[in-house]
Amino acid sequence: MLKHQLLVSVCLLASSLAVAQWRFESDSTPTWEQAIARFAEFDRTRSGVKLMEIGADDDGSPIHLFVISDGSGFTPDSIRAAGKSILWITNAIHPGEPDGVDASLLLTQALLDSDQYMGVLANTAVCIVPVYNVSGARQRSSTSRANQNGPAEYGFRGNARNLDLNRDFIKADSRNARSLIGALAKWDPDVYFETHVTNGADHQYVMELLTMQKDKADPALRGYLDTFMVPRLQEWMASREQLMGPYFETLRRTPEEGLIGFMDGPRYSTGYNALLGRVGVISETHMLKPYADRVNATFQLLLATLAAMNEHPKELREAVANARLHAASETTYATNWVIDTTFKEPLKWLGYACDHRPSAVSGEPCLFYDHTKPTSAEVPWMDHGVPTLTITKPKAYLIPQAWREVIDRLALDGVEMERLTTARSISVETQRITDYTTVNEPYEGHYLHRGISTTTEQEAVIGQPGDVLVPMGRYTDGLVIEILEPRCADSYFAWGFFDSMLQQKEWFSDYVFEDIAADLLKKDPAMKAELAAECAKDPAFAKDAWAQLYFVYKRSPYFERGYRRYPVLRVMQ
Repeated sequence: MLKHQLLVSVCLLASSLAVAQWRFESDSTPTWEQAIARFAEFDRTRSGVKLMEIGADDDGSPIHLFVISDGSGFTPDSIRAAGKSILWITNAIHPGEPDGVDASLLLTQALLDSDQYMGVLANTAVCIVPVYNVSGARQRSSTSRANQNGPAEYGFRGNARNLDLNRDFIKADSRNARSLIGALAKWDPDVYFETHVTNGADHQYVMELLTMQKDKADPALRGYLDTFMVPRLQEWMASREQLMGPYFETLRRTPEEGLIGFMDGPRYSTGYNALLGRVGVISETHMLKPYADRVNATFQLLLATLAAMNEHPKELREAVANARLHAASETTYATNWVIDTTFKEPLKWLGYACDHRPSAVSGEPCLFYDHTKPTSAEVPWMDHGVPTLTITKPKAYLIPQAWREVIDRLALDGVEMERLTTARSISVETQRITDYTTVNEPYEGHYLHRGISTTTEQEAVIGQPGDVLVPMGRYTDGLVIEILEPRCADSYFAWGFFDSMLQQKEWFSDYVFEDIAADLLKKDPAMKAELAAECAKDPAFAKDAWAQLYFVYKRSPYFERGYRRYPVLRVMQ
């Protein structure tokens, strides 16, 4: 214990010396225990800050929140009563990318020690999750990030259940996600900021900026980003000689062939938070830059974000409020967004000359970037998002109480719900799953469904006591639709929450059903004609006696009514 305390003290002293000029100079990052000890020391020795727990990791370790409020209290209500906005910073969602941990420690020290920097908190409180994926952070090594230049040791991407937590926001399988989502619902930040390190092509930029995808963002939030936030971030970083470009994926092999923006679906942090009327920002430092440079760039981008929030607090609050009003009042909802790669704009690009040389492993040509030949060029930039599905909002959704996993998650998100206390006749629109495909291998603990098609019909049902009504016309409408509409790419149907209704439970014995089928065809000439047409169209079907019996069975009163009938119902009146 004494050895550990001495180690922490040495780390604290070294850190104090390192940040004297508000720069990070090391190639190492603290362990989870050391990072929390640092924040605990701030809590013990400084005013205006508080360290608390907001939940737990899947391995049982506590997840902490560190609040810097400068005299406005340490609850969401007290901060809002003081007229302040809230910036939320999540670090180490991928613990192999720990830049934000050190940048947040540096930010805290700078805010507490510098009157100039403390001024950016005049209109803003800061909530920092020092280490979100604690179990991943405790799996330290120097080898799991083969492409990354430092630090000397770091954590692992997956958590204790081997889940990537930045794919878990909408499905909330992990205890981590449920802790964070619950805290976000309580604190309801205006801006959500998450820290990362990016893989991919080589270039001159130390920072790649990723914000919520502009085209699918609410117009009010997009206006705030375009007018106030992004220009201020760019200006701040440029004035501090921190090269920053956009976050991208390459169209082909090299950046010069074209860059594509990122479409952040609801499984990701910015996509999820956008559905709740929050501005989303992600720092993506470049993997090949030295660790200290990456930490300093993240620190500067955090300061820039605070500066933008502090300089335009009224515009930020209005943008959030208007986005939520708009989400509640819209009668249709656009979803399943994709990047339109036919829409191209020129983008100034600072890269390196690309060439090929023989591989020392295979002897085949391999790509390399020549750092002795920096380039400046215009490249095709594709970042225009378009929806591929538009859904008409119902008045409400009716969720049978049997689907408690779905109901519990909606409650965690802060979605307004009404639990029926008496039986009630309700006019609904039902959906039946007619087609879908399923991936061959598991993805984040699920076999995802894609290409989902449905048919609909009107029906009157009896809602039972204990069933749940989710009324629409709330700012959470977008999130509810993304979760409950089966055709949405990140719906709970797509993630497999409703797979049990895809399994047919009752069948038939052919020798028994032969006489029943013959009688059904005799009584239903239309079905008989339909069977004949199918036989004429498909020779293999015409020779398959069992398939023809099943054809009749599916159209008979004996076929189970609930097969592929999606259980969540759309209330239309």
